Amino acid sequence: MSKNTCRMIGMIMMILSVFLLIGGLYLPQTDIPDGITSACTVSGLLLLITGIIFYKILKNE
Repeated sequence: MSKNTCRMIGMIMMILSVFLLIGGLYLPQTDIPDGITSACTVSGLLLLITGIIFYKILKNE
């Protein structure tokens, strides 16, 4: 992959991770089960880590 493609994928992953983290941390607990909020938080963290790897590390090749 080219440098710009890695950067774009990394930025998209980081943007999606922000929405998942906000959803997992700030959704009201009365309507949504705990499993869904935990899954949103964990997947947001994983997307954030993967996005940083794509944006920072893989662009140097």
